[in-house]
Amino acid sequence: MKFQSYNIFWQHMHKAAKNKGFPLRIMFELTYRCNFNCKHCYIPQNYRNYNELKTKEVFSILDQLADIGCFYLGFTGGEPFIREDILDILWYAKKLGFEIIIYTNGFFIDEGIAQQLALLKLNKVDITIPGINRIAFECISGVSGSRDKVFKAIGLLYKKRVNLGFKTCVLKENEKEISQIQDFAYSLSALHRLDDMLLPCLDGSKEPFKYRGALIENSDASDAQRAAYPIPHASGRALNQSLVNPSANHRELFKCGVGITQAAITPLGELKMCLMIDYPKYKILENSLKDCWQRLKDLVSNIKLDDNYQCDKCELMPFCTWCPARGWLYSKNFTFCEPESRAFAENRCG
Repeated sequence: MKFQSYNIFWQHMHKAAKNKGFPLRIMFELTYRCNFNCKHCYIPQNYRNYNELKTKEVFSILDQLADIGCFYLGFTGGEPFIREDILDILWYAKKLGFEIIIYTNGFFIDEGIAQQLALLKLNKVDITIPGINRIAFECISGVSGSRDKVFKAIGLLYKKRVNLGFKTCVLKENEKEISQIQDFAYSLSALHRLDDMLLPCLDGSKEPFKYRGALIENSDASDAQRAAYPIPHASGRALNQSLVNPSANHRELFKCGVGITQAAITPLGELKMCLMIDYPKYKILENSLKDCWQRLKDLVSNIKLDDNYQCDKCELMPFCTWCPARGWLYSKNFTFCEPESRAFAENRCG
């Protein structure tokens, strides 16, 4: 019921932003650096060497986001807490009035940081849980001792009543632990997202697919757990089949709101469509956020559907997690129906 109420609220907000033409939600990548070495990560290793925005440059972009009407702000990476100025950034964003989620692996969260996060009263601290047992966890993270540090951080945050959320990518190393991970999240009254459809890397490499585990339908997760923790849509929103309307108009390509109400910002201060679409990128500090947003909107509105687009006549559509980002990563074509999404949909519909 809470999930459906949130969706109704989000739909109203999305409609208002769409009508007025401003970015309601922005995902802000603060860094490509990460202390973990997850082999399935979509960020190529060479991206970690890129320069990042300085603190004052981040503040400048946050000021512009507030001025343009942005409301929801997601800070992600890489690993955001690898930045020494992360708390300064979070406090600055909070003072500007944003509703904030931070996506983290949790490794760097100690007593002091946990206390600051409690005072910030963020919408959510979203932590990736690769596994329950140490062997599975650290085989995925690639960092010795990471399992205990992350679970200690979760305990600190829970004790301080910080809103928590969890995510798990279904991999070969953890596929037998999915129900345990979900039970752990449930024990903390936290929502848990499963991602059993990995994505190619931003440079198009299919390397992450080598590490994918079984699909959720083949896992040990119970029907009750699936209902409590809906499978996330490619856009990051959970796919609730009761909300799917097969007769709806599917001629709108970016149903997640990219270029209409949503966008992403890179660690270099570039506005782009979303985290997974690395082209084109507009440099905010060399122009302005308002100018870059207008250019992005114009680009998206002018993308034409071609013969590759099949969603409006595909019977698998209600079960499908395809999005233009997947098509782009596969073939540099926003309308391409890539095989991973189709196989996933076929599995879901039985």
